[in-house]
Amino acid sequence: MKVCLYIRLSSADKDLKFKDESESIANQRALLHQYLRDHKEFFPYEVVEFVDDGFTGTNGNRPGFERMIDFLKNGGAKLVLCKDLSRFFRDYVEIGEYLERIFPFLGVRLIAVNDGYDSDDYKGTTAGMDVVMKCIVYGFYSRDLSQKIKTVLNAKARKGQYLGSYAPYGYLKDPADKHHLVPDSVVAPIVRRIFDMALMGKTTGEIARKLNDDHVEPPAAHFHRLYPDCQKFRKTTSAANSWSCTNVYTILKRREYTGAVVSYRKKWKGIGNAQTLSQDEADWIVVPDCHEALVSPEVFERAQDAILEKKKGQKKQQSYLLRSLVRCGVCGRVMTRHKKGPHTPAYYYCEKNRFIEDSPCPTYERIYEEDLERIVISSLSQLLQTVADSDRRVQEAAAKTHGTAENIRYSLLRIEQSIKQNGIEKMAAYEQYSDGNLTRDGFLRRRSELAADMERLTAEKDALSEQLKVLEQAKSSELHEAAEAATEFLKAENVTNDMLLTFIDRVLVYAGNRVEIVYRFSDPFMETLTEIQQEVEVN
Repeated sequence: MKVCLYIRLSSADKDLKFKDESESIANQRALLHQYLRDHKEFFPYEVVEFVDDGFTGTNGNRPGFERMIDFLKNGGAKLVLCKDLSRFFRDYVEIGEYLERIFPFLGVRLIAVNDGYDSDDYKGTTAGMDVVMKCIVYGFYSRDLSQKIKTVLNAKARKGQYLGSYAPYGYLKDPADKHHLVPDSVVAPIVRRIFDMALMGKTTGEIARKLNDDHVEPPAAHFHRLYPDCQKFRKTTSAANSWSCTNVYTILKRREYTGAVVSYRKKWKGIGNAQTLSQDEADWIVVPDCHEALVSPEVFERAQDAILEKKKGQKKQQSYLLRSLVRCGVCGRVMTRHKKGPHTPAYYYCEKNRFIEDSPCPTYERIYEEDLERIVISSLSQLLQTVADSDRRVQEAAAKTHGTAENIRYSLLRIEQSIKQNGIEKMAAYEQYSDGNLTRDGFLRRRSELAADMERLTAEKDALSEQLKVLEQAKSSELHEAAEAATEFLKAENVTNDMLLTFIDRVLVYAGNRVEIVYRFSDPFMETLTEIQQEVEVN
């Protein structure tokens, strides 16, 4: 028989450091599988799993839940298991609709393990008033708790306590008080440097370029080192692991660097809705002088004026796709972009020979912008498609060779249980021997059998663990991470300068309009990519 497992981890669960371990996806899965193993009436069974990772129970728009309902409507299964009713749904009207009408009509049985609820116990009834009342309590509790939490957080914000999950770039959370910020001695000087460059009149793009040229570690990489286990700050690809206009601009706009604590920049759409809306600055809660400042309020305000002036200037200038990327292949100088009028094509040229006699740079040679853009986008798209295809082949090969990670984890769980049972049986044999219920020869024979079985189980466990390690390495490899960034680029309708800066370090133009693109991918990465392609061509 087919059994549907419904598993949900809400976005709120992820942020609760004090949450019970049983709330995790893995442990919900283990709980439900254990229930099936403990109830022989379901043997043999085939599990079909539906997971919603990061959706609240009060939000009915859960893709995993909706896929499960469609599956049930098409006759896919007649049994659904969930951890408890709060994992399944919290709206008593909706759950009443499913328990009293939809599931009985479809002939579907629902079991909520921790609640001890089995819809078969209520056949011919209205599914039990205790269930409905429990759902009502869940609903009231959720809303009441949400309001209480908001009230407490609001009070803390007005006291100047920092409420963010992670400290802003340039700060760390005080070990003695998680609501207080202290300077991060490693990167605080970088923040000050960014403000200094802004006051010198540099644009966010120029600041980002300078930081990249000086090999300054970008915020994402820095956060990943601080919080290696956090998915939010997972290690970025070598291509994306760089400073951009966006993160420079974000730093320049954060008032926390003046020593203030700023809360409620955003607000939730409503209870049970994880989506947020930006609030007007007038609705922010700003408490000054809460921690050591990295820049003075005067410097901060001057930087805001500088950003505003630069943005006004940028609006007057025509934005172009290859800005700051095109360089002379001979001298390395940024090539000049020239456009005489709205109806004439733009072109690039190196003007170094205008100022230096006998310059080896191409004289009076130009490459038209339209042609260069076409070359760059085409070459980059081909490379990124190769990255995506290579990763897909690697993942398929890994899955084909070693099976799926979920199957391996399930097998490991069964082996762990068998190992525990082996220890129990070994102790039982010893007790039987001690009590005189088992002969010495019988005991030795049983002990030998159990030892051989334990050796076999240990070998299987080690082999499966190694297979799982291979699969996880494939998922976390630089190639896989680069493929994710590549896929996003290939899906984009319009290519922007920032998108090119993510992958391209510079575009070199030589005599005869020969073009060379230098990518931000590491040399070992490019070598690995070439090896994969060569292997595919051979096979």
